[in-house]
Amino acid sequence: MLKKRFYLIPLYVFFLLGCSMHQITGEGINISGTITYDRVPSKLSYGGIAKLDYGNIKKAPAKYVLVKALSRDGKVVAQTQTDKNGKYSLSVPAEQEVKIRVYARMYKKDFWDVSVVDNTNMKALYVMEGDFHSSGTDPNIRSLHASSGWVGTDYQGSRVAAPFAILSSINQAMDKVRKADPTAVFPQLTVNWSVNNIASAGDVDSGQIITSHYDGEQGLWILGDANSDTDEYDDHIIIHEWGHYFEDQFSRADSIGGPHSPGEALDIRLAFGEGWGNALSGIATDDPVYFDTSGVGQSYGWYMNLESGSQKNPGWYSEGSVQRILYDLYDSSNESHDHTSLGFKPIYDVLTGSQKNTPAFTSIFSFIHGLKTDNRSKARNIDNTVAYERISSIEDSYGSNRTNTANSSYSTPVYRDLYVGNTIDICNRNNYGVYNKLGNRSYVRVSVPSAGNYQFNAQPNGSSYSVNQDPDILIYSTKYPHDNIGISSNEGSPRDELLIFLEKGEYLLDVYDASFDNSCYALSLSKSSMSYSKPDKNATVSMKMINERQGTANSRELPKRHYY
Repeated sequence: MLKKRFYLIPLYVFFLLGCSMHQITGEGINISGTITYDRVPSKLSYGGIAKLDYGNIKKAPAKYVLVKALSRDGKVVAQTQTDKNGKYSLSVPAEQEVKIRVYARMYKKDFWDVSVVDNTNMKALYVMEGDFHSSGTDPNIRSLHASSGWVGTDYQGSRVAAPFAILSSINQAMDKVRKADPTAVFPQLTVNWSVNNIASAGDVDSGQIITSHYDGEQGLWILGDANSDTDEYDDHIIIHEWGHYFEDQFSRADSIGGPHSPGEALDIRLAFGEGWGNALSGIATDDPVYFDTSGVGQSYGWYMNLESGSQKNPGWYSEGSVQRILYDLYDSSNESHDHTSLGFKPIYDVLTGSQKNTPAFTSIFSFIHGLKTDNRSKARNIDNTVAYERISSIEDSYGSNRTNTANSSYSTPVYRDLYVGNTIDICNRNNYGVYNKLGNRSYVRVSVPSAGNYQFNAQPNGSSYSVNQDPDILIYSTKYPHDNIGISSNEGSPRDELLIFLEKGEYLLDVYDASFDNSCYALSLSKSSMSYSKPDKNATVSMKMINERQGTANSRELPKRHYY
């Protein structure tokens, strides 16, 4: 076994070294070997405790990672990728001193490119390498192994295996997609992992990343804080976050982000996005036990069963219900309420088809409606699986005719309709929490008969007036990618107004109280004689309105979507 070294190489140096993406080969001498890493498994204990089991570390192959042979002067003599067994082979000139360097990067031209970098060190790319040796005149075998760094009761060495473990988890998810669609092309993805990444808000360049998450810009951010919360071996966590990348790049995600748990009554967009991420982790690993290790020695985490876990507040607003439905529809283990074993491809087809293009917000309604449409012969069994979660038969993407109201008189109908010239009453409630919980927001369908300037008004309902009321109106296109195209003008005012130019067609509103008080509004839509210029997709929306409390004009930025 060759002596190995673990380095961080800044990406700008990486590219200056001339990493062309075609295979580079020398002449004459074959060098081959196997690249492996330490895989630390989990151990589940009675009482719901999950920990990393350092006593049973396994040697696992580093699949599809980039391997280079480098000369003394730093030139790339040859390069290749490992195969599914971690094996590689390349050819170099005879009797030349070369070393083997392995990059924490899975790469296949025109198919995928996934790198693990240190966000606290200028996005340096993790690599592992051996020493220089002469290629000689006969074939060489040079294998490298990345160790976990765990010694006794703590991490005492470099955690070389961590980036390769992360790549392995992502490869599991990618492999599930490739089996459903062999032509799938994965847009470039950068994984930001560091031993300095902690569960705190602040400067991400210092490691304050809040939690493991997808940033909506082709980047994962993964915790690495030992003895607190580090996720490199928590494959369900990694795949959950990769699931948000999949939604963003292959499908569509309308989630508004924020804190959540499987037992909460959530905004329907958030419930689906988080339930999907949880379910995918079980689908990709074919293991329904979702775990997150943490604490001293990574020994005080938790776990849940995606399939047989107890129901808590089930319904169309629950990420727990979404994850159980999706996993039950996928797997071959059927229960009394579940007689459907679709596998992953029908789920993939809906996510990349009707779910991606639904005019409604993405939710369990849009997904199940698309799944039943694509699989009409299995519609009754799909309904039975869904009904187990107290969700009556879904017949459209808008969740019409709901019977489970989650004990809230304002939660249904899920969508309300607003036409030019009329007014509707809407109410927001905070009995389940604030920002992203069921009742915080009202979804409104809008039909515009002709192109022109339009005015939306939200006025307090006299029976539910509060000095803290602060309505906001967000308007969305109903065509992919479902962009947020406008936001109302006032901040800190009990009434609000949105002036906007609209083409003929259908739109969606997200109306909420920014103070998250219990409040009701009269929402109206009318033609406007005021001139308004349609903004660019990423522009600031400037409204010529006055803040009633501050007496100032407002310019408000369109909010960004979040993926957690």
